[in-house]
Amino acid sequence: MRPRLNALTGAGHIVVFLAVLMGPVAALAQSSVGAGPLTGTLTETEPTSGVLSIGPVKLAPGIVVREIGWDSNIFEESINPKEDFVAAALPDVAIYSRMRFLKVSAYAAGEFVYYRKYVDERSTGHAERGRVDFLLSRMRPFVAGGQMVTRTSPNGEIDTRADEKTNELSGGFAFDWSAHGVLYVAASQSGTEYRDAFEEGVDLALSLNREMTAYSAGVRTDLTPLLSMTLEGAYSEDEFKYSPERNSNSRHASATFKIGAEAVASGAVTLGFRDFKADDPTVEPYRGFVGSAGIAYPFLEVGRFGLIASRSLEYSFDEAQAYYVESALNLSYTHRLFGATDAQIQGGRSLFDYGNKGGSVPRTDTLDIVSGGIGYNLRNRTRVSLNYEYSHRRSRALSLRNYERRRLFASWTYAF
Repeated sequence: MRPRLNALTGAGHIVVFLAVLMGPVAALAQSSVGAGPLTGTLTETEPTSGVLSIGPVKLAPGIVVREIGWDSNIFEESINPKEDFVAAALPDVAIYSRMRFLKVSAYAAGEFVYYRKYVDERSTGHAERGRVDFLLSRMRPFVAGGQMVTRTSPNGEIDTRADEKTNELSGGFAFDWSAHGVLYVAASQSGTEYRDAFEEGVDLALSLNREMTAYSAGVRTDLTPLLSMTLEGAYSEDEFKYSPERNSNSRHASATFKIGAEAVASGAVTLGFRDFKADDPTVEPYRGFVGSAGIAYPFLEVGRFGLIASRSLEYSFDEAQAYYVESALNLSYTHRLFGATDAQIQGGRSLFDYGNKGGSVPRTDTLDIVSGGIGYNLRNRTRVSLNYEYSHRRSRALSLRNYERRRLFASWTYAF
């Protein structure tokens, strides 16, 4: 399996697909534990499709043409929306190598976005991340790092296509206590920076630029040949560069269950509890459920259902709100029509719950997205599709955040 450049696509407007389908069963206990926010999407096992071999190094290149088509509201405006022709391409490559005392997993990608009319919105981006595990018998020290530079809407709250840079440096130790289990401890330092980006007159750099330090420990074990479980506890601190009054700390406990691709249903589910406390005494602590799920289920050999769900705490660009809790659900169904032609429909809703700071009024904003498309699958693992998408955000309290958006576009996915 190869990771795709989800972090550069602006997919946060639906939900982030956090589930990673499992590779061969024998590799479950040897997967990358203790990963940081960027390196967590690295290939955990040797790629098996579209692979080019150069000695001990395996390369899995590909390209995604995310969209070529029309967008009715490129700035997601409530009044006088602007339309344009948009094209976006995302070439990438996954790299993997395992030698006697060393395992290396890396990923590199680029992003090229074109607007015909609004030339200032044209952009390029890139992402690089890698991890090295030192295979010293049962003890496996590891180091990892990465950087991502993109221009996109960071989440469902922010409409602006913001210039954003994210980086990570992490490391730790893993101990294989059996053929099917591993203990680990890890630490990471990561940061998020915005530049020349404004939302409703707020400079995102002043309100959101921050550094995060995190420490974690856990255990991963195989429960069955097709199911693994990871139990983890973590502590993190967020420090805001220009708004130190927003500093906070969190304690987090989670259980992640990964289901192998050979099972009837495949994917991953994470159930977690987060204890969040801000330094500002007027900000209400959050103690509650967080998590994510990504499940695929085949239907009578002619279709496939998909479920993606998440619940998370996110910082708001508006310091008067401090943070919001986002709950999202997306359902999809893909049906083979005839031969290599299929049809897909999907729908999703996100809820943004505000009112977590003294003086703020509780409210819930919504974002609904529905889409459909016809696709054709070629023998060389290429899929070409024509898609239509409609999205609608609604805020009863803030009318300027309301918008409707329609997109008609073609996309193309190719793995060499």
